Amino acid sequence: MKPVSDVRQFRRLWLATATSNLSDGVSLAAAPLLAASITRDPALIAGITVVQRAPWLFLAFISGAMADRLDRRRVTQAANWIRAAAFATLLVAVVSDSMSMSLLYVVFFAIGTAETLYDSSTAAWLPTLVESKDLAWANGRLQTTYVICNEFVGPPVGGFLFAAAAFAPFALGTAGYLAAVGLLALIPAAVKHRQEAEYEPLTVRCVKEDIGVGARWYWSSPTLRAMSLVAAVGNAASAASYGILVLLAQEELGVSESGYGVLLAAGAVGAVTGGMAAGKVGEWLRPGTLILVTNLVSAASTAGMGLAVNPAVTVVFMALDGFAVLIQTIHVVTLRQQIVPNELMGRVTSVYRALAVGSFSVGGIAGGLVAKSFGIPASFYAGGAAMAVTAFMVLPVLNNARIARVKEEAETSRASERQREGISQ
Repeated sequence: MKPVSDVRQFRRLWLATATSNLSDGVSLAAAPLLAASITRDPALIAGITVVQRAPWLFLAFISGAMADRLDRRRVTQAANWIRAAAFATLLVAVVSDSMSMSLLYVVFFAIGTAETLYDSSTAAWLPTLVESKDLAWANGRLQTTYVICNEFVGPPVGGFLFAAAAFAPFALGTAGYLAAVGLLALIPAAVKHRQEAEYEPLTVRCVKEDIGVGARWYWSSPTLRAMSLVAAVGNAASAASYGILVLLAQEELGVSESGYGVLLAAGAVGAVTGGMAAGKVGEWLRPGTLILVTNLVSAASTAGMGLAVNPAVTVVFMALDGFAVLIQTIHVVTLRQQIVPNELMGRVTSVYRALAVGSFSVGGIAGGLVAKSFGIPASFYAGGAAMAVTAFMVLPVLNNARIARVKEEAETSRASERQREGISQ
């Protein structure tokens, strides 16, 4: 399916992503605060991150197959319906004073399941909405909007609303997901993305075969494997640190509930700046160099947060981390979309993200245990060290020469495919 020249459809996807990410951002502050009102056990609080990311380990492959077989618009809408229902459940539980950690775990597992559907479908959908040359532009706007809504606006709003009324952030979150459903309905159907003229009906056997094709393509690409390793270690380190940030903020830094939301927003300030600068940085640094530098900056910043000298110093490290992470994310996502055939994008992306995002669960468990055994700052130090080591491990694969060769091979393959399509027509 060739990308459309009219970017109006992309703008609708962009706005729908913004409203759903605002709901995600509200929960980023409200959920840990709600959990902290039930228990002070760092392992139990970190467990929210674990259960939310766990579906990427078990269900992402099925979600990727759905993204390549079904109408991607309907898949994304279904994902937002699930998230709206999950938030509505929390709203009712808080109002009726029937909240429990077990219910929080169930709700955030459902939200995580919906994320596998939404993220796999939108990652595959985007290259059909914009031209290849505009992918970095589109990803930059999506990723920057993600940060603004999910980390900059959402967390402070979630913190302030929770302080005012515990049910309020979950009411706002429900409304945000429902708004996204309506916006996605304005985009034309997105079902014509398979290369085959005809393919088997949706059955368990054919889904297994589809997953196998995507997994084999992923495994055949050392570049994708290396990028997913970088993402996996970075996400594990993030879960190990940010998963217990509420305890670092309250017990080590002594900030209030509202202050915690503002603290989370500090990283978003740096990330928004990174999103705005990503294009220029991509011009200054070749891909391999960019990945190495941003990895090392993020590693140093994560370790620095653990120092917990005072809130101001922590804010600086969080902003620096956000700056580096978003620049890397924009260029890595674009690179992945440039080298993976679109008819395989959902399945390959699901394998990639199963490893990258699934590592949040491992990091969350490890971070909670390390904090419980050695103190809260130790989780931040361990995460930073792991990222620094990984940055140098992947250099033989994620260097400038290897990446340039892979991109050239992918473009040659796409050109050949377009030529064959032209001849067949």
